[in-house]
Amino acid sequence: MEYDVYLRREVFEFLRRCRRDDRDQLLRLLDALGRDPFRRGDFTERDQSGRDIEVLIFRRYAILYWADHPVREVKVTDLRYADR
Repeated sequence: MEYDVYLRREVFEFLRRCRRDDRDQLLRLLDALGRDPFRRGDFTERDQSGRDIEVLIFRRYAILYWADHPVREVKVTDLRYADR
């Protein structure tokens, strides 16, 4: 059961600025989240509305996302350097 993956504009812009090899690997990982929307992150954070946001660390990056199961979508809310 695949889900659509949605990126916030800031995430898209961050990806555009990444080195090509990093961007390609991050895009593959985002695609994999759509194929496995139940994947857990390395830890969770709460957003302003109280929703649990998964935080997946990949190399030097942190990908923040949540799965919206009723509509079969993975929402990527942030992509940033993991040390920030």
